[in-house]
Amino acid sequence: MKLELISLLLTSSLVLAGKCGTQTCGKDTPCCVKGYCNSNAMYCAPFSCESENSHEPKSCWNTPHCVDTVADFTKPSGPHFAQIANYQGEPQTAAYVSQYEPSNAKLANEQLELTLAKQSDGKGFGAVVIGTRAIQYGTVTAVLKSGSISGGVVSSLIIRNDKIGDEIDFEFVGADRSTVQSNYYWHNELDYTKMVKSQLLPDTTANYHTYQIVWSPDSIQWKVNDHLFRTVKRADTWDASKGVFKYPEAEAFISFSIWDGGSGAKGTADWAGGAINWSAAPFNLGVKSIAVNCYYKGNETTYKKHD
Repeated sequence: MKLELISLLLTSSLVLAGKCGTQTCGKDTPCCVKGYCNSNAMYCAPFSCESENSHEPKSCWNTPHCVDTVADFTKPSGPHFAQIANYQGEPQTAAYVSQYEPSNAKLANEQLELTLAKQSDGKGFGAVVIGTRAIQYGTVTAVLKSGSISGGVVSSLIIRNDKIGDEIDFEFVGADRSTVQSNYYWHNELDYTKMVKSQLLPDTTANYHTYQIVWSPDSIQWKVNDHLFRTVKRADTWDASKGVFKYPEAEAFISFSIWDGGSGAKGTADWAGGAINWSAAPFNLGVKSIAVNCYYKGNETTYKKHD
């Protein structure tokens, strides 16, 4: 579902600054993102920048790789979060950044807070906070409270490679506050029939729960409050007709998001729970902490490159 969110945010927030796509970005605005050029982190950071469409491949900033980290958002100080306008490509200064401007993400109320706000056209403009280091296998553990207190509001914890289309996720929809949905995708094949819900939980919008993804070369596990509710084995994803395992393998970035699913296409809107009831606002996804334990021993030089 993140593809639809990114398209919505880019349409709402980017200003044409150069040429790319079928044309070429200039030296002053060398980095390309979906037909737009600029030189700042929103365009040049590796989680967004399109090296093949930029002024030259090295215009995009290098990808920092996974190291073991714990980001405690209850503490206002520390290198845990920054607005993307203040990020210069050094992950040691900020483990997570807002991905877009204007930003609806901030540290407040002893948490990282992502807000979905109503625009003048009646639609919601949300937020994405993304990790500045890429991960290829490992364990991701987040303590959070969903912001989906109305139908139409979608909150997410996602591990995704946007360029290849591999994804592992937790998603919350306002139509169901008592579970979280799990899914995974390979190369942008969006098979929603693979979604599996968690066990019943105390209201996910009123209580903080611990959500965990354990991703290895052989399997993916989804856990809530230390309860394992789903396992996908790589061996079970074999597609004989294509001769491939349809299993997420590409190095990816961790992100949190909140967005307006109720204004999407009918299938998305129905899944999200219909139009948003704005009288129920504010809609805040709150993250207390996130811990990352890298599969490759926390050493950023040992990851496996994915072509």
